[in-house]
Amino acid sequence: MYKLFVFSICVFHVYAVLDANEGPLSLDPKMNRPEEKKFIPTKEWHVVAEGQAIPPGLHVRIDMQTGKKEAKLLEEGNDGGNSNSALISTETSVDDSIEEVKPELDYSEIKEALKKIKNDAKETSEGNVGKGFRTYDQIKEEMMELEQSIKTEYEIVKELVAKYLSTKDDLERQLILSDLEFYVHQYDNAQDFVKMGGFSEVVLPALNSTKKDLRSSAAFLLGSACQSNPKAQIAAMERGILPHLIRLISFDPNPDVRNRALYAISSIIRHFPLAQKEFINHGGMTAFADIFLTGSADSLKLQLKIVTLLGDIILEKEMAAQRLKDFTRSELSESANEAEKAMLAEKLRQYEAAGIEKVLVEQNFCRLLPRLLTSIGNVDDKETRREDLSFIQGRPLREEHDVVEKVVQAMLILARSCRTDFQSVRNQIQTLGERYQELKNVEQAQMSSRTSDADKDSIDLYYSKIHDMCQQLWTQLQKDEL
Repeated sequence: MYKLFVFSICVFHVYAVLDANEGPLSLDPKMNRPEEKKFIPTKEWHVVAEGQAIPPGLHVRIDMQTGKKEAKLLEEGNDGGNSNSALISTETSVDDSIEEVKPELDYSEIKEALKKIKNDAKETSEGNVGKGFRTYDQIKEEMMELEQSIKTEYEIVKELVAKYLSTKDDLERQLILSDLEFYVHQYDNAQDFVKMGGFSEVVLPALNSTKKDLRSSAAFLLGSACQSNPKAQIAAMERGILPHLIRLISFDPNPDVRNRALYAISSIIRHFPLAQKEFINHGGMTAFADIFLTGSADSLKLQLKIVTLLGDIILEKEMAAQRLKDFTRSELSESANEAEKAMLAEKLRQYEAAGIEKVLVEQNFCRLLPRLLTSIGNVDDKETRREDLSFIQGRPLREEHDVVEKVVQAMLILARSCRTDFQSVRNQIQTLGERYQELKNVEQAQMSSRTSDADKDSIDLYYSKIHDMCQQLWTQLQKDEL
């Protein structure tokens, strides 16, 4: 019994010593590691042995080439010097077996946090409604203002007319006429301008103005309004504008006014035989003939425009007659075709009543036209004119070629009515044909040098066209003589 008692006291003493030196024993074998395997850190780097535990809060580095691990106490400003090592600052032990304990979240706390997020989003949204978006009333008000600011072209033309009538400043009136000219190019705007009294209250007073700029702008406005617009053409004729335009081309000293007055006349009488007759009755053809008696450069430009206009009017009549013949030859079964045939017949009757070809002969245009070619011949010699045989592409047309083209084309149209007077210039027509034959040869040579069809189609055989017209006119005059 005594021996048992002594043995118990010894065991108790051993446990007391262990408890005082090492603390309580753990059932985890990993926590009961021998004391000699624990790593004791210092301020210097020391190698951490394989499997050796290190306390938290150390500066650890691992050599990525050798796998050697070293550790030391954290020291501010000391980051080691081995570039091949990975430096790790730890707050916990590197022992993988020690798991981090995560606190459990209470359900009520999560619910309160979500409520707080929703309330914050709601407050933010309510605070930005007035800043980022407009109310329905604001949008409605802005749309009404926008609709009021948008004006139709009818309203713009009406305002311009009213503004022109209210102002007395000539410069402002000229600007208004230019703005109106822009709008009356549109078919309906021109007719609205007529209904607003534009011809009577704006154009006519401006044509009679003492300011050349107003006269010029008014004639330009009138020509743009009447161009290819039958209703505007009729309105201009009914309001008696043609006599004012004839006066301008006859007596106005400003070339720009005269050119624009001719533009307005051309817009009114083209494809309108009744206006052509009205023009003739007011002495328009006499005014044209007088222009051919002057020899200034400005007059030459005006003469060419007159030649083109007269030639186009004669072609109008011939085309109307040809279309009527085509209708007569074909069998008509529809009432629409019958109506169109009746319209063509009435229009041809109006062309015949205007008798413009007869007036051309009476006003000596058959003699005036060749004078343009004669003036060309007088200055067209080797000393005063360089014979340019270069290809037309890539350089501007010279004025004499343009004159020859327009005059010869008009003479072809008038050859039937003026065959006797044109005989006097038959030799000159032959000379022109020979000259343009040389230019045609150059064009043909350059045409042959082109390889692709696209390149050939892009060539404008201008000189060849003039040569062919000269040849056609000379041949026709030759037949008339025989």
